[in-house]
Amino acid sequence: MKELLNHIYKFLATNDFPTMLAAIGELKWNQVARTWYTWLIILPVLIVLIWTKSIKSIVALVSIFLFLLLIQKTLSPAEGTLPLRDLLTFLAGAVALVGLNLYLIFIRE
Repeated sequence: MKELLNHIYKFLATNDFPTMLAAIGELKWNQVARTWYTWLIILPVLIVLIWTKSIKSIVALVSIFLFLLLIQKTLSPAEGTLPLRDLLTFLAGAVALVGLNLYLIFIRE
């Protein structure tokens, strides 16, 4: 586990934003779902969050997952320029996710 965290830290320390966008773009979600590391991390966290009825934390985790999907579908680092439609889709999705989280965390208590 320590080796995995060191690998993630080295990746974040050595790569810039376009490189990280390329890595997210190449992410294969079906392979991520099949690895036991994913379930080893997600399942206990999800069980604890459901057990404690922490809806805000569950929504925040789902929002992070949806934000990664939004980045993967709209921002493509291979092209030189970003089409206006993709930019507007990204901005609308990001504003919706931020608005939902702000509403659930701060306004609705």
